[in-house]
Amino acid sequence: MGDISLNVVDFCAFEYTRDASFQQASYRYEGEPRTGWRIFREGKEHLALPAGYRLLKSIRCGICSTDLARHHLPYPLPQITGHEVIAEDESGRTAAAEINASHRATGSPLAEACPFCREGLPTHCPDRLTLGIDRLPGGFAPWILVPEHNVVEMPATLDADVSVLIEPFAAAVHATEQIDPAGLERVAVLGAGRLGLLIVAALRGMREKTGGAFSIEAINRRKKRLEIAAALGADRVWEGAEAVGSGDRGSPPFDVVFESTGSPQGLEAALAIASREVHLKSTTGLASMGLAHATELVVDEVALGPLGRWPSSPFPVPSDPEQTALICGAHISTEVIRDIEAAGYRAVRVPGEEELQAFSGKVRTGVGPQAALAVVESIETADRLLRPWPDREQGIIRPRGTILVADVGQPKVGLLSPMLERGIRIGTSRCGDFRRALPIMERLLREGVDLGTIVTETLPAAELPAAFERALAPGNIKVVVTH
Repeated sequence: MGDISLNVVDFCAFEYTRDASFQQASYRYEGEPRTGWRIFREGKEHLALPAGYRLLKSIRCGICSTDLARHHLPYPLPQITGHEVIAEDESGRTAAAEINASHRATGSPLAEACPFCREGLPTHCPDRLTLGIDRLPGGFAPWILVPEHNVVEMPATLDADVSVLIEPFAAAVHATEQIDPAGLERVAVLGAGRLGLLIVAALRGMREKTGGAFSIEAINRRKKRLEIAAALGADRVWEGAEAVGSGDRGSPPFDVVFESTGSPQGLEAALAIASREVHLKSTTGLASMGLAHATELVVDEVALGPLGRWPSSPFPVPSDPEQTALICGAHISTEVIRDIEAAGYRAVRVPGEEELQAFSGKVRTGVGPQAALAVVESIETADRLLRPWPDREQGIIRPRGTILVADVGQPKVGLLSPMLERGIRIGTSRCGDFRRALPIMERLLREGVDLGTIVTETLPAAELPAAFERALAPGNIKVVVTH
């Protein structure tokens, strides 16, 4: 970092705006790790950060689908975006930055009072900032402020094009860890793009680790991407979902489909070819198959499925006996409530709007807990549980909770058709642990798997608007900017 003061840095950077364009703004970071930082924008105080943040110099930052869809996401704009960052620390070492700035990540004493940080879910801390996504300026700036426990030193064995992929690769590894490998025969990745190709590689690592025998199959319309998918571990590739055909006896051919198209239409395509589960990764900010808060389902890592067909029998086991199960609707039987209570939950019935409003009010004011499990009668109610308040990014259902839909004779339209008629469930996942992903990345490298082939173009950060245009070009997969 040369002679630059580590207590004050000034720079100009591109901000992403609500109309998906860019504008230049001046910034100053002022402070130090022990006492905290103040971020000034255009000469005015913009954000105050507590102790526990380190100042790093950005080196490289990848552009992902979340960046390209940022104007659809419910976070403040304008903002300096970019969260796939490789940086240089105070000693000149190369480091990656995990993105969730929670109490636990900053080493704050508030971590013990925060139920999510305390229970090992710091990526869902309700007070977190998110690097390059929610308020905390990201890696398209030449400098970033990162919680001290989020700074991960990168091994010298990884070259620049591989190391810059650690954030999305960790998310891919985390996704594969959420599925049950028992009995898997065929697994598909729908969308061999920025994230989908990394899921293919992560599945290869998972298969080797678990001793599985399932086939890994990639689906995309572009032959070049399918060639890369095959090199990364796909056993078979398909040019479009319509080319797949049926499985045995005309059933959908894949046990699990990872949906990573970055398109709201991807969920419908994935459901048509899955017989057991669709794992949803796309965060487009748009509705999908009648689910208005599909992105929030992923952000909160909430599972959605049919009552009575969940792999746990009959309900996911609560991590704590005080966890609440919300029973939403007038037609859900007393037997369901009895079974939920026998599983260890505290069941709360909300048969109508008045009761749901009362429960919602308690959650909003902190008087009552979020529900860990909910049984509903409609997708509309599931949406309501995910984001009941337009001014707050919080749900009535807690992160990593479960929503089950009861079959009460309602019309089977939209998501209800595959869920209630075929028993399909939707799993979700978000960020992964860099330290867990790094050994897998290094092992793939030793086996000759070159993740760096995903990086198809590199531009300087001074050309960020052009880099976003290039990232949207059909021939590109991953575009990276450099400082």
